[in-house]
Amino acid sequence: MSQLNADSCYIFTDTETTGLDINFSQIIQIGSILTDESLHQEDSQDIGCQLLPWIVPSPEAYLVHKKVESLRDDAMSHYEMMKLLRSTWLEWSKSRNAVYITYNGHRFDEELFRRQFFWNLLPLYITNTLGASRLDMLSTLQLVANFFPDSLKLPIFDESDVSMKLTDWSDANSIEIENAHDALADCVQMLELAKLIQENAKAVWQASIKGSSKIGNLEILQTEPFEMIGEVVRRKKFTYPVTFCGQNPKMSNEVAVADLYFDPDQLDDLTDTELLEQIGNSGTAIRKVRINKSLPVMPSDQIPNIDRFLDIPHEQLIERAQKIKENIKLQTRVSELLASNQINYPPPKHLEQTVYSGFPSDADNLWMERFHTLPWDERSKILDGFEDSRYKELAERLVCTNNLDSVSGDTLDRYRNFVNQRLYDKGPWPSLEKTLDKTRSMLIDATGEKKEILQEAKQIVDLEELITSILLVSDLSRQKE
Repeated sequence: MSQLNADSCYIFTDTETTGLDINFSQIIQIGSILTDESLHQEDSQDIGCQLLPWIVPSPEAYLVHKKVESLRDDAMSHYEMMKLLRSTWLEWSKSRNAVYITYNGHRFDEELFRRQFFWNLLPLYITNTLGASRLDMLSTLQLVANFFPDSLKLPIFDESDVSMKLTDWSDANSIEIENAHDALADCVQMLELAKLIQENAKAVWQASIKGSSKIGNLEILQTEPFEMIGEVVRRKKFTYPVTFCGQNPKMSNEVAVADLYFDPDQLDDLTDTELLEQIGNSGTAIRKVRINKSLPVMPSDQIPNIDRFLDIPHEQLIERAQKIKENIKLQTRVSELLASNQINYPPPKHLEQTVYSGFPSDADNLWMERFHTLPWDERSKILDGFEDSRYKELAERLVCTNNLDSVSGDTLDRYRNFVNQRLYDKGPWPSLEKTLDKTRSMLIDATGEKKEILQEAKQIVDLEELITSILLVSDLSRQKE
């Protein structure tokens, strides 16, 4: 891992979850496939876990992925699943630099991985540290749809509408799917599509791999003569010629690119207020992008017959790009405006939302390592050793979930209040009562496999009784002592 000039390996990965909220949903299945740079499969992993006691699963989610085994008691724990995932990924990449490949993962799967490593006191940033980088194939397929439409069969609906669903791309390209919406099956789909892209649209694949790192994305955005963004929004294709126009000095992941369909000569005459109004995420003369995530962007000179995708002459765009590159004063102004107009978000209210609220101290990192090496009945004795209250609370949850009998009365009380809050209090998490009502309502007209899945999901009706009985029995036994 983190080998200078080492070969790369690709790790395709996908999740199935209890819902769609990245903060309060739980991963219940993870699929991963390891390949070499030529996309030859070398290994795979398919792991799942049981439901955490405070997680209320969405019946709609279970109807999609059908992972009812997570509702049973014989699956491994969530803690053991996340530890196994991390150790497998590190083993796969110990002599090569890994590129972690997901589909729409930079908005969903990647955020879930980070949060649930956090829940389990494990390092968060496995997919972009130690020589690793990350690629979201959603951006790759947007480039294909816009600039290489003949390289793959596009899933087109209503004449020109392009679907960006992974299963639609697989169906259009005759990729057989044995079990759609299974995490490992989705990895197979990504791998087979990647093979087609590597073979038929090599420039797209090369740009995507290069853009899997922040440095690579920045290099692409500074390529001569200019770059092309190709997006698919609500099934409609949009293309923009752009070039680098500034970088936030306080947050280097935020970069500005000038849309070359706008006349750059007019930008110099704008006041700072007017220039700021022209900096946005879309539809403005200057666009903000994040280079720590995959972007649907590639160098213009790698797109065959590029004139087909341009609204003004190629030579004029080259001239405009050169003006932007030479206008250091404009780039400086844009960079300063980015730095002075950052959005200040309110502080998070709940522990799960604090994943980005600071790195652990060296002392807490060492304490986490000690926590993981001890037997469960010993871990409760070191809970007070964490400096950061977040890690103490997460450690308490882990011990209570995996070895309830070892905790003190005060810890048990906190855990019981936490579980009751998540099951019955109103909050950003799913409501047990509403979920049960919805499941019962859906069961009325359900038949066949759908009915069987909902009946298994309905077993969460017993969750309240189960949790209450476990906690009460433990509490009563303490009182007798």
